[in-house]
Amino acid sequence: MTAYIATIRHHEIARARVIKVEGTLTQAKRAATKEFGEERNEFLIVIAQDDERGEIVASRRVGESRWVDVQ
Repeated sequence: MTAYIATIRHHEIARARVIKVEGTLTQAKRAATKEFGEERNEFLIVIAQDDERGEIVASRRVGESRWVDVQ
């Protein structure tokens, strides 16, 4: 099973809460939307692999409906 971490990013945020999701990328997107979907529209929700590299695999702006998957 894959593990992901999700958080929000913005230049105004020094440190944001982070959630860990075990499962698929789709499950991670749902959990991130539930956790961060009510934040300010200019914030970016990011999902990264929870491993030593921590590469971002998906992102979207709060308020937008589509995720951008990084390949």
